[in-house]
Amino acid sequence: MEPDEKNEEQKKKEDEKRGKEKQRETNHNEKEQSEQEKKPQNAPPPGAVSVSEKASSSDSFERLSRYTILIIFVALGITYFPIIQIFFIPIMLAAIFAALFYPLYSWLYRHLWHKPHLSSLLCILLFLLGVLIPGYIILQIIIRQMIDFYRSAEPWFRDFINTWQQNELIARFLDSRIGEWLVHEVDWSSIGDVITRNLTAFATTFINRTYSGIFGLVLELVVMLFVLFFFFADGANLLKRISYLLPMKPEYQQMAYSRFVLISRATIKGMFIVGLVDGILGGLTLLIFGVESWLFWGFLIMIFSIMPLVGPSFVLLPAGIIQIVIGNVWQGIGILVVSYLVVINADSVVRPYAIGTQAHMHTLIVFFSSLGGLAVFGITGFIIGPIIASLLLSIIDIYAEEFRPQLEKRPH
Repeated sequence: MEPDEKNEEQKKKEDEKRGKEKQRETNHNEKEQSEQEKKPQNAPPPGAVSVSEKASSSDSFERLSRYTILIIFVALGITYFPIIQIFFIPIMLAAIFAALFYPLYSWLYRHLWHKPHLSSLLCILLFLLGVLIPGYIILQIIIRQMIDFYRSAEPWFRDFINTWQQNELIARFLDSRIGEWLVHEVDWSSIGDVITRNLTAFATTFINRTYSGIFGLVLELVVMLFVLFFFFADGANLLKRISYLLPMKPEYQQMAYSRFVLISRATIKGMFIVGLVDGILGGLTLLIFGVESWLFWGFLIMIFSIMPLVGPSFVLLPAGIIQIVIGNVWQGIGILVVSYLVVINADSVVRPYAIGTQAHMHTLIVFFSSLGGLAVFGITGFIIGPIIASLLLSIIDIYAEEFRPQLEKRPH
Protein backbone atom coordinates (compact mmCIF):
# COMPACT_ATOMS: atom_id res chain seq x y z
CA MET A 1 0.00 0.00 0.00
CA GLU A 2 2.82 2.40 0.68
CA PRO A 3 4.02 2.51 -2.91
CA ASP A 4 0.54 3.34 -4.10
CA GLU A 5 0.20 6.21 -1.70
CA LYS A 6 3.51 7.61 -2.87
CA ASN A 7 2.42 7.47 -6.51
CA GLU A 8 -0.81 9.27 -5.74
CA GLU A 9 1.01 12.05 -3.91
CA GLN A 10 3.43 12.41 -6.78
CA LYS A 11 0.59 12.72 -9.27
CA LYS A 12 -1.09 15.37 -7.12
CA LYS A 13 2.10 17.41 -7.05
CA GLU A 14 2.47 17.14 -10.85
CA ASP A 15 -1.15 18.20 -11.36
CA GLU A 16 -0.68 21.18 -9.05
CA LYS A 17 2.46 22.13 -10.95
CA ARG A 18 0.69 21.94 -14.31
CA GLY A 19 -2.20 24.02 -12.93
CA LYS A 20 0.17 26.74 -11.73
CA GLU A 21 1.90 26.83 -15.18
CA LYS A 22 -1.46 27.14 -16.97
CA GLN A 23 -2.46 29.88 -14.55
CA ARG A 24 0.74 31.78 -15.28
CA GLU A 25 0.21 31.43 -19.08
CA THR A 26 -3.38 32.63 -18.70
CA ASN A 27 -2.31 35.65 -16.67
CA HIS A 28 0.41 36.48 -19.24
CA ASN A 29 -2.00 36.30 -22.15
CA GLU A 30 -4.54 38.47 -20.34
CA LYS A 31 -1.81 41.03 -19.62
CA GLU A 32 -0.73 41.14 -23.26
CA GLN A 33 -4.34 41.47 -24.43
CA SER A 34 -4.95 44.34 -22.02
CA GLU A 35 -1.80 46.12 -23.23
CA GLN A 36 -2.89 45.74 -26.89
CA GLU A 37 -6.31 47.11 -26.06
CA LYS A 38 -4.70 50.16 -24.48
CA LYS A 39 -2.71 50.85 -27.70
CA PRO A 40 -4.40 52.67 -30.71
CA GLN A 41 -6.04 50.13 -32.97
CA ASN A 42 -4.76 51.68 -36.27
CA ALA A 43 -1.27 52.42 -35.03
CA PRO A 44 1.19 50.89 -37.50
CA PRO A 45 4.08 48.87 -36.19
CA PRO A 46 7.43 50.65 -35.79
CA GLY A 47 9.05 51.38 -39.19
CA ALA A 48 5.86 50.67 -41.17
CA VAL A 49 4.27 53.21 -43.68
CA SER A 50 0.67 54.25 -43.07
CA VAL A 51 -2.06 53.80 -45.68
CA SER A 52 -2.53 57.57 -46.10
CA GLU A 53 1.18 58.02 -46.70
CA LYS A 54 1.08 55.26 -49.31
CA ALA A 55 -1.92 56.90 -51.04
CA SER A 56 -0.25 60.31 -51.00
CA SER A 57 2.94 58.87 -52.45
CA SER A 58 0.95 57.04 -55.15
CA ASP A 59 -0.95 60.24 -56.13
CA SER A 60 2.28 62.22 -56.33
CA PHE A 61 3.86 59.61 -58.57
CA GLU A 62 0.74 59.49 -60.78
CA ARG A 63 0.75 63.28 -61.18
CA LEU A 64 4.45 63.24 -61.97
CA SER A 65 3.88 60.51 -64.55
CA ARG A 66 1.08 62.47 -66.23
CA TYR A 67 3.11 65.69 -66.29
CA THR A 68 6.03 63.79 -67.78
CA ILE A 69 3.84 62.32 -70.51
CA LEU A 70 2.36 65.75 -71.31
CA ILE A 71 5.80 67.39 -71.43
CA ILE A 72 7.11 64.68 -73.76
CA PHE A 73 3.98 64.94 -75.91
CA VAL A 74 4.24 68.74 -76.22
CA ALA A 75 7.98 68.58 -76.94
CA LEU A 76 7.55 65.96 -79.66
CA GLY A 77 4.54 67.83 -81.08
CA ILE A 78 6.54 71.05 -81.34
CA THR A 79 9.39 69.15 -82.97
CA TYR A 80 7.10 67.36 -85.42
CA PHE A 81 5.03 70.43 -86.35
CA PRO A 82 7.58 71.93 -88.83
CA ILE A 83 7.75 68.54 -90.56
CA ILE A 84 4.00 68.26 -91.07
CA GLN A 85 3.37 71.99 -91.56
CA ILE A 86 4.12 71.95 -95.30
CA PHE A 87 1.44 69.29 -95.76
CA PHE A 88 -1.29 71.19 -93.91
CA ILE A 89 -3.08 72.37 -97.07
CA PRO A 90 -3.15 68.93 -98.80
CA ILE A 91 -4.32 67.27 -95.58
CA MET A 92 -7.03 69.88 -95.08
CA LEU A 93 -8.19 69.57 -98.70
CA ALA A 94 -8.20 65.78 -98.41
CA ALA A 95 -10.37 65.99 -95.30
CA ILE A 96 -12.76 68.37 -97.07
CA PHE A 97 -13.11 66.23 -100.19
CA ALA A 98 -13.38 63.08 -98.07
CA ALA A 99 -16.35 64.62 -96.27
CA LEU A 100 -17.84 65.70 -99.62
CA PHE A 101 -17.41 62.41 -101.52
CA TYR A 102 -17.80 59.96 -98.64
CA PRO A 103 -21.37 59.04 -99.72
CA LEU A 104 -19.92 57.97 -103.09
CA TYR A 105 -17.23 55.92 -101.34
CA SER A 106 -19.84 54.29 -99.10
CA TRP A 107 -21.90 53.31 -102.15
CA LEU A 108 -18.85 51.81 -103.86
CA TYR A 109 -17.86 50.05 -100.65
CA ARG A 110 -21.27 48.34 -100.41
CA HIS A 111 -21.23 47.24 -104.06
CA LEU A 112 -17.58 46.12 -104.26
CA TRP A 113 -17.67 43.26 -101.75
CA HIS A 114 -16.72 45.59 -98.85
CA LYS A 115 -13.20 46.14 -100.15
CA PRO A 116 -12.07 49.47 -98.65
CA HIS A 117 -8.88 49.98 -100.68
CA LEU A 118 -10.50 49.04 -103.98
CA SER A 119 -13.44 51.35 -103.27
CA SER A 120 -11.09 54.18 -102.30
CA LEU A 121 -8.99 53.77 -105.44
CA LEU A 122 -12.03 53.75 -107.72
CA CYS A 123 -13.47 56.81 -105.96
CA ILE A 124 -10.23 58.74 -106.53
CA LEU A 125 -10.17 57.69 -110.20
CA LEU A 126 -13.70 59.02 -110.63
CA PHE A 127 -12.64 62.22 -108.88
CA LEU A 128 -9.72 62.59 -111.31
CA LEU A 129 -11.82 61.94 -114.39
CA GLY A 130 -14.72 64.13 -113.33
CA VAL A 131 -13.01 67.08 -111.65
CA LEU A 132 -9.25 67.42 -111.90
CA ILE A 133 -8.58 66.53 -115.54
CA PRO A 134 -11.33 68.77 -117.00
CA GLY A 135 -10.30 71.49 -114.57
CA TYR A 136 -6.67 71.24 -115.68
CA ILE A 137 -7.63 71.48 -119.37
CA ILE A 138 -9.83 74.52 -118.77
CA LEU A 139 -7.10 76.14 -116.68
CA GLN A 140 -4.57 75.75 -119.46
CA ILE A 141 -6.95 77.43 -121.93
CA ILE A 142 -7.53 80.25 -119.46
CA ILE A 143 -3.78 80.80 -119.04
CA ARG A 144 -3.30 80.99 -122.81
CA GLN A 145 -6.12 83.54 -123.13
CA MET A 146 -4.65 85.52 -120.25
CA ILE A 147 -1.26 85.67 -122.01
CA ASP A 148 -2.93 86.67 -125.28
CA PHE A 149 -4.89 89.37 -123.49
CA TYR A 150 -1.71 90.72 -121.91
CA ARG A 151 0.04 90.85 -125.29
CA SER A 152 -2.86 92.65 -126.99
CA ALA A 153 -3.83 94.93 -124.09
CA GLU A 154 -0.56 96.86 -123.89
CA PRO A 155 -0.53 98.23 -127.47
CA TRP A 156 -4.29 98.86 -127.29
CA PHE A 157 -3.85 100.84 -124.10
CA ARG A 158 -1.02 102.90 -125.59
CA ASP A 159 -3.12 103.62 -128.67
CA PHE A 160 -6.09 104.56 -126.49
CA ILE A 161 -3.94 107.01 -124.51
CA ASN A 162 -2.93 108.74 -127.76
CA THR A 163 -6.37 108.79 -129.43
CA TRP A 164 -8.88 108.93 -126.56
CA GLN A 165 -9.68 112.60 -127.22
CA GLN A 166 -11.09 111.68 -130.66
CA ASN A 167 -13.88 109.59 -129.15
CA GLU A 168 -17.31 111.24 -129.56
CA LEU A 169 -18.50 110.66 -126.01
CA ILE A 170 -15.20 111.76 -124.54
CA ALA A 171 -15.17 114.85 -126.81
CA ARG A 172 -18.56 115.93 -125.45
CA PHE A 173 -17.33 115.48 -121.93
CA LEU A 174 -14.19 117.49 -122.66
CA ASP A 175 -16.31 120.48 -123.76
CA SER A 176 -17.54 120.86 -120.18
CA ARG A 177 -15.65 122.85 -117.53
CA ILE A 178 -14.50 119.71 -115.74
CA GLY A 179 -13.30 118.25 -119.01
CA GLU A 180 -11.35 121.41 -119.90
CA TRP A 181 -9.71 121.38 -116.48
CA LEU A 182 -8.76 117.72 -116.86
CA VAL A 183 -7.26 118.36 -120.31
CA HIS A 184 -5.24 121.46 -119.51
CA GLU A 185 -4.23 120.82 -115.91
CA VAL A 186 -3.47 117.07 -115.89
CA ASP A 187 -0.47 115.53 -117.68
CA TRP A 188 -2.15 112.44 -119.09
CA SER A 189 0.90 111.33 -121.06
CA SER A 190 2.96 110.91 -117.90
CA ILE A 191 0.08 109.23 -116.12
CA GLY A 192 -0.39 106.88 -119.06
CA ASP A 193 3.29 105.94 -119.10
CA VAL A 194 3.22 105.23 -115.36
CA ILE A 195 0.05 103.14 -115.66
CA THR A 196 1.47 101.21 -118.60
CA ARG A 197 4.72 100.42 -116.77
CA ASN A 198 2.86 99.35 -113.66
CA LEU A 199 0.44 97.20 -115.63
CA THR A 200 3.32 95.57 -117.49
CA ALA A 201 5.20 94.83 -114.28
CA PHE A 202 2.03 93.54 -112.60
CA ALA A 203 1.11 91.30 -115.54
CA THR A 204 4.62 89.84 -115.71
CA THR A 205 4.67 89.13 -111.99
CA PHE A 206 1.16 87.71 -112.10
CA ILE A 207 2.00 85.34 -114.95
CA ASN A 208 5.19 84.14 -113.25
CA ARG A 209 3.39 83.59 -109.99
CA THR A 210 0.59 81.82 -111.82
CA TYR A 211 2.96 79.29 -113.36
CA SER A 212 4.83 78.74 -110.08
CA GLY A 213 1.52 78.58 -108.25
CA ILE A 214 0.20 76.00 -110.69
CA PHE A 215 3.34 73.88 -110.20
CA GLY A 216 2.91 74.04 -106.43
CA LEU A 217 -0.80 73.34 -106.80
CA VAL A 218 -0.05 70.18 -108.83
CA LEU A 219 2.28 68.93 -106.09
CA GLU A 220 -0.33 69.67 -103.45
CA LEU A 221 -2.95 67.80 -105.49
CA VAL A 222 -0.70 64.72 -105.71
CA VAL A 223 -0.20 64.72 -101.94
CA MET A 224 -3.89 65.40 -101.42
CA LEU A 225 -4.91 62.39 -103.53
CA PHE A 226 -2.48 60.18 -101.60
CA VAL A 227 -3.93 61.34 -98.28
CA LEU A 228 -7.48 61.15 -99.65
CA PHE A 229 -6.99 57.47 -100.47
CA PHE A 230 -6.28 56.63 -96.83
CA PHE A 231 -8.98 58.97 -95.55
CA PHE A 232 -11.51 56.97 -97.55
CA ALA A 233 -10.12 53.57 -96.60
CA ASP A 234 -9.26 54.21 -92.93
CA GLY A 235 -11.36 57.29 -92.18
CA ALA A 236 -13.83 55.54 -89.86
CA ASN A 237 -11.07 54.04 -87.70
CA LEU A 238 -9.23 57.36 -87.65
CA LEU A 239 -12.32 59.21 -86.44
CA LYS A 240 -12.89 56.63 -83.71
CA ARG A 241 -9.29 57.02 -82.55
CA ILE A 242 -9.50 60.81 -82.51
CA SER A 243 -12.82 60.63 -80.64
CA TYR A 244 -11.26 58.29 -78.06
CA LEU A 245 -8.23 60.53 -77.47
CA LEU A 246 -10.06 63.84 -77.50
CA PRO A 247 -11.03 64.95 -73.97
CA MET A 248 -14.40 66.34 -75.01
CA LYS A 249 -17.99 65.28 -74.48
CA PRO A 250 -19.36 63.06 -77.27
CA GLU A 251 -22.15 65.52 -78.08
CA TYR A 252 -19.60 68.31 -78.52
CA GLN A 253 -17.47 66.11 -80.77
CA GLN A 254 -20.52 65.34 -82.86
CA MET A 255 -21.36 69.05 -83.05
CA ALA A 256 -17.88 69.95 -84.34
CA TYR A 257 -17.84 67.03 -86.80
CA SER A 258 -21.33 67.82 -88.13
CA ARG A 259 -20.43 71.49 -88.60
CA PHE A 260 -17.23 70.50 -90.44
CA VAL A 261 -19.06 68.17 -92.83
CA LEU A 262 -21.90 70.65 -93.34
CA ILE A 263 -19.65 73.62 -94.12
CA SER A 264 -17.37 71.49 -96.30
CA ARG A 265 -20.26 70.41 -98.49
CA ALA A 266 -21.82 73.86 -98.45
CA THR A 267 -18.51 75.48 -99.40
CA ILE A 268 -17.86 73.16 -102.31
CA LYS A 269 -21.46 73.00 -103.52
CA GLY A 270 -22.32 76.59 -102.77
CA MET A 271 -19.26 78.59 -103.73
CA PHE A 272 -18.22 76.57 -106.73
CA ILE A 273 -21.66 75.86 -108.14
CA VAL A 274 -22.56 79.54 -107.83
CA GLY A 275 -19.20 80.56 -109.27
CA LEU A 276 -19.49 78.05 -112.10
CA VAL A 277 -22.99 79.21 -113.06
CA ASP A 278 -22.02 82.89 -112.94
CA GLY A 279 -18.78 82.24 -114.81
CA ILE A 280 -20.51 80.31 -117.59
CA LEU A 281 -23.30 82.88 -118.00
CA GLY A 282 -20.89 85.83 -117.82
CA GLY A 283 -18.41 84.24 -120.22
CA LEU A 284 -21.12 83.41 -122.73
CA THR A 285 -22.43 86.98 -122.46
CA LEU A 286 -19.00 88.37 -123.32
CA LEU A 287 -18.61 85.84 -126.15
CA ILE A 288 -21.97 86.78 -127.67
CA PHE A 289 -21.13 90.48 -127.65
CA GLY A 290 -17.72 90.01 -129.23
CA VAL A 291 -15.31 90.33 -126.30
CA GLU A 292 -12.01 88.55 -126.86
CA SER A 293 -10.49 86.32 -124.16
CA TRP A 294 -14.01 85.64 -122.96
CA LEU A 295 -12.98 82.41 -121.19
CA PHE A 296 -10.39 84.28 -119.15
CA TRP A 297 -12.94 86.91 -118.14
CA GLY A 298 -15.45 84.15 -117.38
CA PHE A 299 -12.89 82.62 -115.04
CA LEU A 300 -12.48 85.98 -113.29
CA ILE A 301 -16.27 86.24 -113.00
CA MET A 302 -16.29 82.82 -111.33
CA ILE A 303 -13.59 83.92 -108.85
CA PHE A 304 -15.40 87.17 -108.03
CA SER A 305 -18.70 85.32 -107.66
CA ILE A 306 -17.15 83.06 -105.03
CA MET A 307 -16.11 86.12 -103.04
CA PRO A 308 -18.98 87.54 -100.98
CA LEU A 309 -19.88 91.21 -101.41
CA VAL A 310 -18.17 91.23 -104.81
CA GLY A 311 -19.99 89.19 -107.47
CA PRO A 312 -19.91 89.14 -111.29
CA SER A 313 -20.61 92.88 -111.59
CA PHE A 314 -16.94 93.60 -110.89
CA VAL A 315 -16.16 92.26 -114.37
CA LEU A 316 -19.32 92.75 -116.40
CA LEU A 317 -19.98 96.38 -115.42
CA PRO A 318 -16.48 97.64 -116.45
CA ALA A 319 -16.66 95.48 -119.58
CA GLY A 320 -19.93 97.11 -120.66
CA ILE A 321 -18.65 100.64 -119.91
CA ILE A 322 -15.40 100.02 -121.82
CA GLN A 323 -17.34 98.76 -124.84
CA ILE A 324 -19.44 101.94 -124.81
CA VAL A 325 -16.36 104.19 -124.44
CA ILE A 326 -14.48 102.61 -127.35
CA GLY A 327 -17.51 103.04 -129.62
CA ASN A 328 -19.23 99.66 -129.35
CA VAL A 329 -22.34 101.21 -127.85
CA TRP A 330 -24.87 98.46 -128.50
CA GLN A 331 -22.46 95.73 -127.38
CA GLY A 332 -21.81 97.61 -124.13
CA ILE A 333 -25.51 98.17 -123.48
CA GLY A 334 -26.18 94.50 -124.24
CA ILE A 335 -23.53 93.39 -121.72
CA LEU A 336 -24.95 95.68 -119.03
CA VAL A 337 -28.55 94.59 -119.64
CA VAL A 338 -27.79 90.86 -119.76
CA SER A 339 -25.54 91.06 -116.69
CA TYR A 340 -28.32 92.69 -114.70
CA LEU A 341 -31.28 90.66 -115.96
CA VAL A 342 -29.66 87.22 -116.26
CA VAL A 343 -26.36 86.82 -114.41
CA ILE A 344 -27.14 88.70 -111.19
CA ASN A 345 -30.64 87.21 -110.92
CA ALA A 346 -29.25 83.73 -111.56
CA ASP A 347 -26.79 84.30 -108.71
CA SER A 348 -29.65 85.25 -106.39
CA VAL A 349 -31.61 82.10 -107.34
CA VAL A 350 -28.77 79.57 -107.32
CA ARG A 351 -26.92 80.69 -104.17
CA PRO A 352 -29.67 79.88 -101.60
CA TYR A 353 -30.42 76.56 -103.31
CA ALA A 354 -26.76 75.51 -103.47
CA ILE A 355 -25.66 76.66 -100.03
CA GLY A 356 -28.85 76.08 -98.07
CA THR A 357 -29.94 77.63 -94.80
CA GLN A 358 -28.34 75.18 -92.35
CA ALA A 359 -24.77 76.16 -93.27
CA HIS A 360 -25.46 79.88 -93.08
CA MET A 361 -22.68 82.07 -91.75
CA HIS A 362 -22.71 85.80 -91.52
CA THR A 363 -21.67 87.49 -94.74
CA LEU A 364 -18.81 89.36 -93.07
CA ILE A 365 -17.41 86.11 -91.64
CA VAL A 366 -17.51 84.49 -95.07
CA PHE A 367 -15.96 87.59 -96.64
CA PHE A 368 -13.04 87.87 -94.21
CA SER A 369 -12.40 84.13 -94.02
CA SER A 370 -12.42 83.80 -97.82
CA LEU A 371 -10.06 86.71 -98.47
CA GLY A 372 -7.91 85.91 -95.44
CA GLY A 373 -7.71 82.28 -96.49
CA LEU A 374 -6.70 83.38 -99.98
CA ALA A 375 -3.89 85.52 -98.53
CA VAL A 376 -2.63 82.81 -96.17
CA PHE A 377 -3.18 79.56 -98.09
CA GLY A 378 -3.25 80.73 -101.70
CA ILE A 379 -5.98 79.79 -104.15
CA THR A 380 -7.17 76.94 -101.91
CA GLY A 381 -7.87 79.47 -99.16
CA PHE A 382 -11.33 80.03 -100.65
CA ILE A 383 -12.18 76.57 -99.30
CA ILE A 384 -10.00 76.32 -96.20
CA GLY A 385 -10.74 79.79 -94.80
CA PRO A 386 -14.54 79.40 -94.35
CA ILE A 387 -14.13 75.90 -92.95
CA ILE A 388 -11.66 77.04 -90.29
CA ALA A 389 -14.09 79.86 -89.49
CA SER A 390 -16.90 77.32 -89.13
CA LEU A 391 -14.84 75.23 -86.71
CA LEU A 392 -14.14 78.36 -84.69
CA LEU A 393 -17.87 79.07 -84.55
CA SER A 394 -18.43 75.47 -83.40
CA ILE A 395 -15.99 75.95 -80.53
CA ILE A 396 -17.78 79.19 -79.61
CA ASP A 397 -21.11 77.32 -79.56
CA ILE A 398 -19.56 74.59 -77.39
CA TYR A 399 -18.20 77.22 -75.01
CA ALA A 400 -21.61 78.88 -74.78
CA GLU A 401 -23.28 75.54 -74.05
CA GLU A 402 -20.70 74.34 -71.52
CA PHE A 403 -20.61 77.57 -69.52
CA ARG A 404 -24.29 78.45 -69.92
CA PRO A 405 -25.02 78.46 -66.13
CA GLN A 406 -22.12 80.80 -65.39
CA LEU A 407 -22.98 83.06 -68.31
CA GLU A 408 -26.63 83.29 -67.30
CA LYS A 409 -25.83 84.00 -63.62
CA ARG A 410 -23.42 86.87 -64.28
CA PRO A 411 -24.70 90.32 -63.31
CA HIS A 412 -26.08 92.43 -66.13
